[in-house]
Amino acid sequence: MIDIIPKKVKKAPEWYSFGFYIALALLIAVVLAYALSFYFEGRALNNFQDLEDRIAQVGTKQEKAVETEVLAAKKRINDFSKLLQSHKKSSNFFTLLEENCHPEIWLTGVELYPEEAEAIVTGQTSDFQNLGQQLAIFREQDLIESLELTDLLIGEEGEAKFSLYFHLDPVIFHE
Repeated sequence: MIDIIPKKVKKAPEWYSFGFYIALALLIAVVLAYALSFYFEGRALNNFQDLEDRIAQVGTKQEKAVETEVLAAKKRINDFSKLLQSHKKSSNFFTLLEENCHPEIWLTGVELYPEEAEAIVTGQTSDFQNLGQQLAIFREQDLIESLELTDLLIGEEGEAKFSLYFHLDPVIFHE
């Protein structure tokens, strides 16, 4: 059914309009606070820069020269520290050879490549059996990832000259 008699329009409670004005005032306050914080940040940065400039102007030429020397020494010390940390300790490989070399094996040459964690060792022994035992000893070592017999010459009297290729665990150079 159609309503012919107009009804009164309901008015919103008065606290709605009051709440709207409070929310609007808070929004304006937040925007102003944000703008003020940018302004004060800029001023603080300018003051800081001015202070740094004044500090830089204070001091004699001799003090500045000493400061330059100290900073240069500090840089050299830091560079040396970095170099020392990245230093490869090759002696660990020679200790491994010393501790695990068969008593009947004579090593005649060593080529060590610490960056690639590789080594080539040449040597000789009185018979082939000693070489087999030496290979077994080296293969049991955890720091040797792979071992290859790359060259073998057997002499007339049964002596063996050989070359071994080692692929090492890189940890051996950092311990």
